[in-house]
Amino acid sequence: MIQRIQTIYLALVAVLSILGLCLPIGKFYQGTHTVATYNNFVLIPSEDYGQAFSSINLGPIALGVLLIIVALITLMSIMLYRHCMRQLRLTIFSTILLVGYVAYYAFLTWKYTLAVNPDTTYHLCIAAVLPVVSIILNCLAIHGIRRDEALVRSLDRLR
Repeated sequence: MIQRIQTIYLALVAVLSILGLCLPIGKFYQGTHTVATYNNFVLIPSEDYGQAFSSINLGPIALGVLLIIVALITLMSIMLYRHCMRQLRLTIFSTILLVGYVAYYAFLTWKYTLAVNPDTTYHLCIAAVLPVVSIILNCLAIHGIRRDEALVRSLDRLR
């Protein structure tokens, strides 16, 4: 199980997903003043801007739930190393969820920036890039799973 490279890729995706849950994914600034800190489960406004974010604070919960689902699916996919086609399907589904995460994250960031003030700037934290790295690692794992499946099928033909 661990000697296969796609298992290492999938383990890294699970670790990055869990790490992304713990770290902030961005901060909103107006000049040099921090307006809000953006996490996967909650948007934490500063004292002065609490009113602007009060009506739209449910969005980040979906981001956190998506990352939890991706981590669980990835761990389940690691355990299915003997069933290549199931592992492939779960990894593809995990990649689709990660693409949805990135799209929803971009939409929420745009929406929050407009809700506070159009001249508010947004700065990404390192945790915002982790889902994109996870997508790349999932694609590498998909390639490895397909290569293993092709090897198994070629060995079956030789018998």
